[in-house]
Amino acid sequence: MPQIRPITDLRNTNEISELCHARQEPIFITKNGYGDLVIMSMETYEALTAGAPPAGDPPRGEMCFLAEQAPVWAGMLADVLAQNHIPFLKESSMGAGLAIKTGSMMETIRFFVPQSNLKTAKELTDGLFAGNTEE
Repeated sequence: MPQIRPITDLRNTNEISELCHARQEPIFITKNGYGDLVIMSMETYEALTAGAPPAGDPPRGEMCFLAEQAPVWAGMLADVLAQNHIPFLKESSMGAGLAIKTGSMMETIRFFVPQSNLKTAKELTDGLFAGNTEE
């Protein structure tokens, strides 16, 4: 769950700095109830800009696109892939900042799996969403 804080919290710079380093992910700052800024530690920024995937995930270079689903269906697909021991990466079609501003109903989640698992993952996905026309 992303950390969302009001802009007035930026007055306490030490607390925000400690939070950024502890969570190792971006912190979203709102202004008048709307998304305004994203802040993070230098380490998190360098990891994001270097394209390094989170620890334990397969390298992004060997990943292949599997499917794009609405958030409700994405949770189900993630469970099925995990139950079948298929490693995967998920990425938002909008990015967290835009999703906060526009709402998650417009967001879709893209799934990527290693090339070696693509065939099996595709079969599972096709079976799971055979009757779903909202892909």
